[in-house]
Amino acid sequence: MSKEDPQEFVDRMLADGVAGGASDMYFIPGPDTMNVRRRINGLQQDITIIPREFGERCTARLKVLAGLLTYRTRIAQDGAIRGHKKLGNAELRISVMPTSHGERVSIRVLQGGASPWHLDDLGFPERVVEELRSMLKHPAGMIVLTGPTGCGKTTTIYALIRELLKDEMDPSSIITIEDPIECEIENISQVSSCGEPGWGYAPALRSALRHDVKTLIVGEMRDQEVVRVTLDAALTGHRVITTYHAGDIPSVYARLLHQGFEPFLISSAITGVLSERLVKTANGEGRVPIVAVMTPDDQWRDFITRIPELGELRKKIKEYPGADLAAVAGDMIRSGIIPPDTRI
Repeated sequence: MSKEDPQEFVDRMLADGVAGGASDMYFIPGPDTMNVRRRINGLQQDITIIPREFGERCTARLKVLAGLLTYRTRIAQDGAIRGHKKLGNAELRISVMPTSHGERVSIRVLQGGASPWHLDDLGFPERVVEELRSMLKHPAGMIVLTGPTGCGKTTTIYALIRELLKDEMDPSSIITIEDPIECEIENISQVSSCGEPGWGYAPALRSALRHDVKTLIVGEMRDQEVVRVTLDAALTGHRVITTYHAGDIPSVYARLLHQGFEPFLISSAITGVLSERLVKTANGEGRVPIVAVMTPDDQWRDFITRIPELGELRKKIKEYPGADLAAVAGDMIRSGIIPPDTRI
């Protein structure tokens, strides 16, 4: 490591991360050292390892930049870095939490300006793009996106919003509820779900439903209350686009059923599910999405009302071409698009 002081080191790490297209950066403490990592295109990579004491001074520097209390080291804190001269228009969302070896820092990079992505830019197969466009034509119902952190769910959501706007939907009829707001889109109402105590996804959702909203974007269905309100919105004439941590399409249904939601509500509310992964290409020179998509038909809806187990769901999904993530990945391996050892 050079003779940089913590301020210089942190500024360089942040500037290099933003310039290099990192979506996330991490300062992870260990017994004697701190590991500095980045996530680029969904893939985490080690940047450097620094001595623990130096790392603690770097953490303090990050907390100062984010407006956090440097002397509070045993509680979680969240803040943001805006207007840093070396970061251009980027905004950094900082989350600090105590661990057994010191404070861990996670940094989400929000690039300034509106997201340029449209459905045709995502690298999805044409059949997937057309199926998503078909889902958007439904005036009501829920489109669910699932996949691991960094797989591109948020990018896909913004592309879906742009698709709606391209079709001349009134921007004032779209409300997004996000944590955090990833990028600004002109003329639509974007709401942050983080703020004062008592404010969050569920209260924001209920408030949004009192406005003349046609499309609701719910950044994440995090708990049962949010899922309940979101399902109700989808069943009462609203188009809802949301994300849900479940993994693949069968797991979305299995988890909703496991949480105790009525199967007829689930089967009636969901108009489409998309599962994403972002993996290395076979030549190792880039990354490519693996995408499974499903538009439920009457047979699938009837199947859901029987409250199937996850194993039954995974067996049934094989009857729907393009909806089985493992099968899609297998086809891509056989076509030489991704390597044989790809794990999903």
